[in-house]
Amino acid sequence: MPTPNQQKFVSSAIDAIRHAENLLTDQIQSSTVTLTAIKLTHEYNNLDSFLSELLHVQNAVDDVSFTSATQALQSRVGGLKADEAVIKTIIKDVSTVGKIIGYVTQALELIAKL
Repeated sequence: MPTPNQQKFVSSAIDAIRHAENLLTDQIQSSTVTLTAIKLTHEYNNLDSFLSELLHVQNAVDDVSFTSATQALQSRVGGLKADEAVIKTIIKDVSTVGKIIGYVTQALELIAKL
């Protein structure tokens, strides 16, 4: 069974990814360039996939399933870091991209504590 601290880390990582997704959604909806909206949607989908894995970790009911789900999640950290780099190239507003990357970085830091 995950410890209370582990549960807190997972819950906080979920919140951070959701905040990043909300900001990406705003960027997608305000985009006037179709290709940019498509690229942002792809990045949103990557975050959403990561969120699904976080939710899987959160719902683990025993040590074995928690450990397995956590290891699978941690194996995707490199991909999430790559997504950060891509998001930086797509979004031109420094403030917005900084917030999105901040949330993703926060999630990565929390995942590292699992």
